[in-house]
Amino acid sequence: MNLATITLFCRERFRLDAWCQYVAEYRDGIALHVIVNNGDPADTELLKERFPASLVLESPTSNMMASYNLALQEILRHPEVDAVGQIVNDIRIEKGGLQKLYDILFEQDDCFAVSPVLLEKDSDVIDCFGCSVNGKTFQFVHLDAGAGLSEVPIETRQVDALPAGVFIARRSYYERYGIQDEALNMYADEIDMALRVREAGLRMMASSKIRAWHQHVNAAGSLARNARAAYLMGRNAVYLSGKHASRWRCWMVFLYHVCRGMDEFRSALFHRKHDGTVAFGQAMIRGAWDGLFYRKES
Repeated sequence: MNLATITLFCRERFRLDAWCQYVAEYRDGIALHVIVNNGDPADTELLKERFPASLVLESPTSNMMASYNLALQEILRHPEVDAVGQIVNDIRIEKGGLQKLYDILFEQDDCFAVSPVLLEKDSDVIDCFGCSVNGKTFQFVHLDAGAGLSEVPIETRQVDALPAGVFIARRSYYERYGIQDEALNMYADEIDMALRVREAGLRMMASSKIRAWHQHVNAAGSLARNARAAYLMGRNAVYLSGKHASRWRCWMVFLYHVCRGMDEFRSALFHRKHDGTVAFGQAMIRGAWDGLFYRKES
């Protein structure tokens, strides 16, 4: 299996012990295991100590797509590698799962990437079995979310998109069509990739024959929702609508995110939610506005 994998690490020492366990379960057979530290430079040596058989890189920026590209460019210097996997550091994959994904990837010439069925933490409840992209709002939709694993067929099926946290893709795609769009920083990169793959006439597959779990290992007391995330969600959706559709679509997606932001205000008012809900809505509207004028730097 000539597979290389990429995992980013950004000030996440609270995940380190669990992550080491997950890597030990899927590490066998990986030709090149790449970790990129795009947080505290002091963590680089710690990562090298905990993962002595891995290639640990230090990114000069916290931009997630730029950090991912740093690893991708390094991997492309290794001609023996023919597939690249992305695995976030709180994902657990069943033992032998990567080999099965690798085999599926190369069964059909027009398959760009494949992902396992992604389950909720330590359960058989589906988080997503492949994804779709709403072309009107540029929103990501997880397929079969909330269903039990026994409720879906054991199959490999074509889907419109894959979750960014766990998939493997052909090296040849990046060589021909380019690396990740760094203008995104984070959020919506999976939407951009799905649209680029569709425009190239390639396919994505999801397989319930292989299981992975999103363990959601978070820092104690952390909030799942934050204003920075809301800002990028709004900005990137509007930016991508201009990149892949039209200026008219930009305004439609902008108005959609304004409505989403206003919904946060209504929740705060009528359900007496905390101030973070208001900040989340404000940031989403501000991000959507900025997305109307945001362009990728040359």
